[in-house]
Amino acid sequence: MSQTKLLILVTILIILVISIWLAKRNGVSAAYQPEIAEEQHIDTTLDSPIDFGYKTIWIAVKTGNKERLVELLNLTKVQSSNWESGIEFAYDGGVFITPQIGEWTLAVGYSLANTDDSSGIHKLERTLNLLSNEFEEAHSFATHRIVEYHHWIKSINGKIQRTYAYLGESGENIKVHGVPTPAEENLNLFNSFSPEAKEESYWAREDVTTANEELVMRIAEQWSVNPSKLSERNDIKKELGIILE
Repeated sequence: MSQTKLLILVTILIILVISIWLAKRNGVSAAYQPEIAEEQHIDTTLDSPIDFGYKTIWIAVKTGNKERLVELLNLTKVQSSNWESGIEFAYDGGVFITPQIGEWTLAVGYSLANTDDSSGIHKLERTLNLLSNEFEEAHSFATHRIVEYHHWIKSINGKIQRTYAYLGESGENIKVHGVPTPAEENLNLFNSFSPEAKEESYWAREDVTTANEELVMRIAEQWSVNPSKLSERNDIKKELGIILE
């Protein structure tokens, strides 16, 4: 191999190592790190609810007090927004606090949490405990089909009751805590921390349920709100939401 080709190969390897290190340092998988839009017109014209939920994180809180929710999430640059602009903003790296949906209000956007490791999940659990301590109940859900990351977390009165987080990219759970809720009954969820998982045969069992985005939606619907079916509801307040960073 010539010295020129060797130098090119070494340079590529150095760039690759630095990129991986930066992604790990930022605490989020490069596969689904959100991009923040430079400029976006925010519309405040009242509009109809927009379905969402795939490839994002959201928090469901049992309250209609959006302003207090903003305070507890400790976010800034608050601005009113309708559904269309709000959801677009959330998927571009910001956060959208939705209009009230029944008893619930949702905060949506991947910037709410970095959850690709146990420390990120633990931080999100602390946030949910803070919210449920004031509002009685708070949940978090996430899906991302590219890396097959999925989670559902429930906190009641300041205490985590249930956490299930799975990263299909590695084929392992990030965290499993608490007793399965009625929404999870008869699922026999995959658990890489279980004693059975120590046996090689466990990983090929057909009676074990692996988390996916549709399962996340089903559990969200039974716990609080399924955001992929908002257009089917008739209990959503005709009001503006809030965008923030």
